[in-house]
Amino acid sequence: MKKILGVIVLALLLSGNAYAGINEPGITSIAGCDRGLKSVNKKFIKKHLKKLSKKNENSVLYASCDYENYSWAVNKGKDLEKLHKKTYKQCTKYARKHTGKECYLYAVNDEIVWKYDKAKASTIAKTKIADAKKLLEKQKELDMKRGRFFKDQPDVNDDYQIHFIYLISQDGKDREWDINGKMQKYLIEMNEIMLRETAKKSKGEGQKYKFDYRKDGNLDITFVRLSKNLKDLHKYRNQNIAPFLWMNKFNNPKKIYYTFADMKSVDGGEAGVHMGSTYLGSKHNNSKQQVIKITLHELHHAQGGGFNCVPGMSNTNAHWKNRDQNNQLGHGLALGKTYIHEEEGCPQLIDSVYLTPTSKDPYDPFKLICLNKWGKYNHPKLVKAREKQASDLRNGKWNYTNGGSGCKFSYWDQMSGMKLFDDQQALKAYNIKKDNH
Repeated sequence: MKKILGVIVLALLLSGNAYAGINEPGITSIAGCDRGLKSVNKKFIKKHLKKLSKKNENSVLYASCDYENYSWAVNKGKDLEKLHKKTYKQCTKYARKHTGKECYLYAVNDEIVWKYDKAKASTIAKTKIADAKKLLEKQKELDMKRGRFFKDQPDVNDDYQIHFIYLISQDGKDREWDINGKMQKYLIEMNEIMLRETAKKSKGEGQKYKFDYRKDGNLDITFVRLSKNLKDLHKYRNQNIAPFLWMNKFNNPKKIYYTFADMKSVDGGEAGVHMGSTYLGSKHNNSKQQVIKITLHELHHAQGGGFNCVPGMSNTNAHWKNRDQNNQLGHGLALGKTYIHEEEGCPQLIDSVYLTPTSKDPYDPFKLICLNKWGKYNHPKLVKAREKQASDLRNGKWNYTNGGSGCKFSYWDQMSGMKLFDDQQALKAYNIKKDNH
């Protein structure tokens, strides 16, 4: 638990923007930003040198540095108080968008006032950590409610399972779906629909999803509160949610982690292997039926679907070419060819390890997508997609398309392609800026 607390506190620190102030010089190390900021300041002074000297004006530059990325604002004027306020305000606005870090005074005229002071920087960092811990503990006390769990509970078996999470932003309203029975009710009904629809396609022998249950017979649903406010989350929320789950040890390769994320989003849901979300605050989820439809849809993606080798499937986006199909990878409840088909070397949902009764020859989406171990799945369309992705990534071109849905617990390393997170890379991904799509 201490390790989890430490990761969340670090995330709070990197995503926060407190402790900065007007007319406060920076004291932290900005080695990666200093050269660029010096250049910016010199250019501004050179451009306005005559006005600065003749009109007795001063220039101030405020800056924010996130390793090698930086934001700044620079202005000139006679009224120093107004000049500092204006420039600091501008810098803070830009920093929220580009670095997520605080703004400090960098230069007054041609004098660099940002001076690295190791001792002071260390003291500030310790104060931040202490305050972040207090904030976290205070919020956790409020979240502590009867019947609520903050960790994945002991499993009743070691089979593949789908683990569900009720998740909110740091400033999100807790509607208690994990403990008031609502989330469990929706999911149990959804699985009965899955049983019904699979039975229709497989001559009477239906399948359900393997849900993660507690020893008391109830669904094992975990409560998670992010350390970011809603406004600071990426437009596509899973960009932040997936690495946060990884950092907090929701990363068992034999589990799909699926969140009912109680927040607004442009999407009704979004998923990949082996993590997904249904956004309860989305306009697309205005009824129980819609929540169930979208969750069934996204669970296909959480198992790698839709694979481009399935007849009628797009080559590029893991959806049908005709998006209006009345099935689970479209806008309905029925199961189409993603569940059963006759394409050799192409995965079908009936064989997923997350369905029970389990197929005699099941596939594990984590091995296929996240570990790139495709085995017998050598359909020409899949092979072509994987080869193109590898080539594009080596040549510095982003390509998420491998023939199915992508791995949510991965990042792009240009030297070796897609790689699984470690905690450092997950933390970096968690702090991706909200406007970097």
